[in-house]
Amino acid sequence: MISVIVCTAKEGDSADVHERNVVKTIGAPVEYLRIDNRGAASGICSAYNRGAGAAQGNLLVFVHDDAFFMQPGWGAVLNGKFGADKTLGMLGVAGTQYLCRDKMSWTAAGMPFMKGRVVHDIASSGEFFMSAFSAEPGDDEVVAVDGLFFAIRRDLFSRIRFDEENFDGYHFYDLDICMQVRRSHTIAVTWDILIKHCSEGNPDDVWRRYGRKFLEKYRDELPASCGSGGEPDFTEKRMPGLTFDLRGKARREIIC
Repeated sequence: MISVIVCTAKEGDSADVHERNVVKTIGAPVEYLRIDNRGAASGICSAYNRGAGAAQGNLLVFVHDDAFFMQPGWGAVLNGKFGADKTLGMLGVAGTQYLCRDKMSWTAAGMPFMKGRVVHDIASSGEFFMSAFSAEPGDDEVVAVDGLFFAIRRDLFSRIRFDEENFDGYHFYDLDICMQVRRSHTIAVTWDILIKHCSEGNPDDVWRRYGRKFLEKYRDELPASCGSGGEPDFTEKRMPGLTFDLRGKARREIIC
C-alpha cells in the first residue's frame, strides 16, 4: 500500500478535490492522510513527521495540496521503480544532480544538472505551461528533489526525520530530507509521473533565512553531486530549463 501524506489548511470541497484526484489516478491501494494545518500552528516538517508516524504503507508519498496528478497509474509506477531497485530510497519529479556550497536554490546549477519536468497552472496570470528541466525523458539519479512531490521508503524513517527544529516553516524541508536519504540510498527523478502544480515559488526573505540555515547545517557535505557532469561553470549563465506553452494543447481540468 502507498500512504499519501498532505499538509493542508484547506477544508471542504477544496480539500476533497485533492483527495479525489489522488484516489482516482493512483491505480494502487492507497491511504490518504490529510494533516490539518489550519491555524498554521506548526510547520510542514511537524505535519510530515506526524503523517509518517501514522502511515501504514510501504511507500510514503509527500505531496502539496495544490499539486495534482495528470495521468492515471502513477502508483503502479512507484511500486515498479522501488520494487526493481532496492537501492532507491526516494523518487521525485524534478531535481538536480548538483547542490552548491554557497547557493541556496536546487535550480542554481541549471541545465544539464537539473532533471525531470513539472506542469504549472497559474490561475492569477492564466499561464499553463510545462517546465522541462532535462531535454530527454527518462529516469535520472539526483542528489535532491523539489518538495512538491516525493516518495520515500517507509523503513527509512527508522533513521531519518523531517527537521522540525531548524526548518519550522515551509522552506528547505525537502532539501534537508534529501541530504538525509542520500547517506544510505539513491535519489532519482522520473518523467513517468506527470504533476500539475497550481502555484508559484516565492524566494522571499523568509526563504533566504531558511536557505542560510540549510547551507550552514550541511557545510561539511556540500557541494553534493552525482552523475558525470562535473561542476557547473558559474562564469556562464545557467540555463533554467525548457518551457512549453500548453494552452489549448493539454487537458487543464483536474481529474477527480
